[in-house]
Amino acid sequence: MEGKDREMKGIVYEGPNILGLQEVGDVSPGPGEVKLRVRACGICGSDVHGYLGITGRRLPPMIMGHEFAGEVAELGQGVDQWKKGDRVAVYPVDFCGRCEMCRKGDVHLCLNKRAFGVLDVDGAFAEYICVPAKCCFRVADQIPYSIGTLMEPLAVSYRGVEHAGDLTGRTVLIVGAGTIGLLALACVKMKGAAKIILSDLSDYRLGIAREMGADVTVNPGNSGWKAQILAQTGGKGVDVAIEAVGAAPTVQQAMAALRFGGRAIWIGNNKPFVDVDMQEIVTRELSIQGSFLYGYEEFITVVGLVNQGRIHVAPLISKEVSMEETPAYFEKLAKDPGNLIKVVMVDQE
Repeated sequence: MEGKDREMKGIVYEGPNILGLQEVGDVSPGPGEVKLRVRACGICGSDVHGYLGITGRRLPPMIMGHEFAGEVAELGQGVDQWKKGDRVAVYPVDFCGRCEMCRKGDVHLCLNKRAFGVLDVDGAFAEYICVPAKCCFRVADQIPYSIGTLMEPLAVSYRGVEHAGDLTGRTVLIVGAGTIGLLALACVKMKGAAKIILSDLSDYRLGIAREMGADVTVNPGNSGWKAQILAQTGGKGVDVAIEAVGAAPTVQQAMAALRFGGRAIWIGNNKPFVDVDMQEIVTRELSIQGSFLYGYEEFITVVGLVNQGRIHVAPLISKEVSMEETPAYFEKLAKDPGNLIKVVMVDQE
């Protein structure tokens, strides 16, 4: 955290299960940067895991928060594409533009990247943050800042769905109705799939899935889930299965639901190893495609889609909370999330 004479409020992670609102040093934009007043910042599942100290990806003391949108408050030297008061969502990776990966266009894999709210780089659970101007993208006036926080996870889902190719007329299963799975549903809906099946153990989340356009919902905790999917696909299985959890049971469900020659997209990244039926993959000629994060252009694309009203994500937001309430919601999401899907800290002034 930067040390300045001026102070602002920030939520500081000081170690496993230790998170609190503090006065921290204010920030000032350097050349090519803008200072944003943080208007909204979403609590990501990776933030909760970091809060619990189980990932090694949050190094105290630091401020988390990489899903955010804000208002331009101050311009650094050389910034002329923005003005004070502009509303922006932020691509949360500062990339060098010079390394091998950047030159290839894979800036999300930059060898010198700084990811806001990750490791020891401060993020947006604070009143202000400074970010490169190149990482800011305009949020339309009609889009609430809270929706602006969903651009980052939406880009993750969008990339995964793009790996599935043309979905026109195809049947798609999405396993997992968390943030990534429901945003994948929004993307699949936009791409014109003939039938979308959503699977989750939570009947509440399945209700949200139906609200967002799922044609069929399945609870695998009930017997007969596979028969239900087969009945919806003429006994063949689905063309594409998108796995958005990353655990053995959900991966196995996704693979078992595929038709002969079907394609699985793995977005979930929860467990390092899962058991799969190798013979089923070989003898039924199934294919698997992993999908990791998103690129700069994909982030630009999803911001445009939301601004144009072509993709609708509002039902995901379960709760908007103040900065003062946010630490308690980290605790709740870690221990007893109940029906909460996405909690967003908002500037309530």
